[in-house]
Amino acid sequence: MSGDPEQEHFADGIAEDIITALSKSRWLFVIARNSSFAYKGRPVDIKQIGRELGVRFVLEGSVRKAGSRVRLTAQLIEATTGAHLWAERYDRDLTDIFAVQDEITGSVAAAIEPAMAQAERQRVSRKPPDSLDAWEAYHRGLWHFLNQEPNENQQAKVFFQRATDLDSGFAAGYYALALCDVWDGWVYASRPMEDCVGIARPLAQRALALDDADSMCHFVMGFVLWMSGDIQGGRSEYERAISLNPNHAWAVGALGGLHCNDGHPNEALAALSKAMRASPHDPLMWVWMLWVAATHFYASNFQGAVDAADRLIRFRPDKSNAYRFKAAALAHLGEIGEANKALKMAIEVSPRNFAYFVRKRPSWMRVVDHDLQIEGLRKAGWSE
Repeated sequence: MSGDPEQEHFADGIAEDIITALSKSRWLFVIARNSSFAYKGRPVDIKQIGRELGVRFVLEGSVRKAGSRVRLTAQLIEATTGAHLWAERYDRDLTDIFAVQDEITGSVAAAIEPAMAQAERQRVSRKPPDSLDAWEAYHRGLWHFLNQEPNENQQAKVFFQRATDLDSGFAAGYYALALCDVWDGWVYASRPMEDCVGIARPLAQRALALDDADSMCHFVMGFVLWMSGDIQGGRSEYERAISLNPNHAWAVGALGGLHCNDGHPNEALAALSKAMRASPHDPLMWVWMLWVAATHFYASNFQGAVDAADRLIRFRPDKSNAYRFKAAALAHLGEIGEANKALKMAIEVSPRNFAYFVRKRPSWMRVVDHDLQIEGLRKAGWSE
């Protein structure tokens, strides 16, 4: 905005890095640098850009630099309507210009993908189901999946199956079906996890065979392997997903959850914190908050576990696991009366979910962690 050629180079570098970062998401069709830069510095109508480039969303921004400070503004606009979907301002010290570029690039890329995905879900939710193509059926399924209720999960499967029926080479439909099956066991406890994993594994393998360069394929395969008890396999798939897309908050958060359940609390909290910063309004935020509570609990930081569980309860009071960790942690702290209240809430909110985690040690949970939990719950008043 200043007309200074030096600042223009800095702005070009930021824009090019963001284009590269967004291109790592396999479901985004991102216009290349030269075509995007053709509009630089010109007063162009956003709707015109959308028509000329054949895109639904336009990211635009500006950079201003003064001394050792830089201010970047960015906004995401839906090209067909001109509606603003997201906007942010970044003020940074230029102590290391490349570090600043990397930080801003990562922040923008991580924020843009969920904003566009939400807009896509809202768009297709208004269309008649019979008119959806494979891509739209997938996003309609995501809309149901992210409502995060057992019946919504079943409805999501219908649309994901439709996506694969419409296009048998569409990897997203297969990994989404696999994720729904894992969710049946892990989140809703509606079926034995062994059955869920048995159905999910070939679906995830099919997705990988179709698109090995899609970070979501590796994220879902990581979840399938982890839930089947293959900790190393799950870790490898999560790391592969992150290498393909460093801004993939779901994969970063899941790796944190795996570290939590594998006895590495520092690594767990670092990854979970990164996921929360990258996608602060993510539909899976409650999962990451739960793993924070679990990490503190397994590390015997019982007060930290109580505090984290309380934050989750305020955020999502419908999550039984938060009360379960709170009950066990309070019991280990000797606060038996409060522990018993939390125990009753854990069972009341979801008897099925509570039973899943206490009746039998899940294959992905360490014996020492399960024993610590059971000991606390017994102190709180639970009896088999």
